[in-house]
Amino acid sequence: MNSESLYIALLCFVSGMAQCALMGCGIFMLQRHRNYQFQKVFAITLLLHSIGFFNNFLVVACSDLSCADYLNTLFLLFDYVIVGGYIAFGISLVMPSRFKLSQLLIVEIPFVGAMILFAITESQEILPAMQVFTLISCLIIMVYLQYYIRKYTAMLNNNVSNLEYFDLRWSNIVVTLFFVYQLLWFVDSLSQQDWFAGQEDDYSLIFDSVYCLISIAIVMYAMHKIITQKVFVLGNQVDKDPYYKTLSAKDIEQIIREMQYYRDSTLTLQKLAQLLGTNRQYLSNYINQERHMTFYEYINEFRLEEAKIILEGKNSESQQSLEDIAVMVGFNSYSTFLRSFKSKYGKTPSKYLVEKSAGI
Repeated sequence: MNSESLYIALLCFVSGMAQCALMGCGIFMLQRHRNYQFQKVFAITLLLHSIGFFNNFLVVACSDLSCADYLNTLFLLFDYVIVGGYIAFGISLVMPSRFKLSQLLIVEIPFVGAMILFAITESQEILPAMQVFTLISCLIIMVYLQYYIRKYTAMLNNNVSNLEYFDLRWSNIVVTLFFVYQLLWFVDSLSQQDWFAGQEDDYSLIFDSVYCLISIAIVMYAMHKIITQKVFVLGNQVDKDPYYKTLSAKDIEQIIREMQYYRDSTLTLQKLAQLLGTNRQYLSNYINQERHMTFYEYINEFRLEEAKIILEGKNSESQQSLEDIAVMVGFNSYSTFLRSFKSKYGKTPSKYLVEKSAGI
């Protein structure tokens, strides 16, 4: 087997692996996890992405045809249709209440239009123009998403007592990786455009293989997060009773402790305000301006306080695990409990127990 045949065989193998992984993930998402629009858009985009890997099989099937370069360029333009899908996914993720599935088609108009235009005219100017357009679009979307996510995270901290399933900060990582991925795609597509003009080398095989593996890694990480992602929409939460109670700091803290409202892992600012008989704005002002905390930090103070009391009374015969304690006091996950406890007390719960037992 000569080097060119080996290159083709290995490239098709890696491409086939990536294609199967993306298609499997897309079908799984459509069947099991489609509660939100962004999950549907992500699944559809994964299916489109899997189709895009047919380009490498096209190399094998059409290498001797006169229209080979034309077909290859057409498939490269289809790659940018996939980019449009990911852009639509990013928008639907940060604007779930305003994004409609039909808007995916609107986002795709310039990408599909470029592909159709090339199919008709065969103009060689279209591909580089789309490459530049796509890079600029991705950069704009990346900056916008970074800004919106910071704003959204601040809103969550002031309204939600558990962030695990609402937090979008993970998508900052995905967006950054995706932009780097686009740069790789840009370089790779430049080399692929003239693939039929000459023989590939070992460097190209490594580049294409890494490109396929990066695709799988980013998709797997994103899908893991998207499956559990939930949406929190603040909306126009108007307080019904304008004659709310103006509680003192002592009253607020005493009621929360006595009623153990913080144990509710779904507790929000609005829900707590209703339980206290006051309104959301009054409670928010108290927490932010007098306690100088976010709502998330404020509620976790009560949770950690009770967790510490439980740990102080825990003995070696107790069957209550640290995971049980975390859930009891209102944390959604044990990892968040560990991180929060160590941040406040300077040690993990298990180390705190060991030192307590040793009388330190």
